[in-house]
Amino acid sequence: MRVRPARAAPSLKPDDQIAPLQLWSHLSGSQQQHVRQVLIGVAQQLLAHRPSQPRTEEIPHVPRSQSESSENYPAPS
Repeated sequence: MRVRPARAAPSLKPDDQIAPLQLWSHLSGSQQQHVRQVLIGVAQQLLAHRPSQPRTEEIPHVPRSQSESSENYPAPS
């Protein structure tokens, strides 16, 4: 079975940004699978080490009143 050489990502200027899908498309299938496995492992570690808080202690969302939001964000003219 032949191994394809790794493809380099397009060269960018230091301030240029690349969309995740652009970068993803430059990865081989095995590289994409490796990234998936690493991300799943990181997510599992984060979930395992997060502090446990009972749902009853969550702070309910209190919506702002119309007058308060209009003071902070004037209506477009």
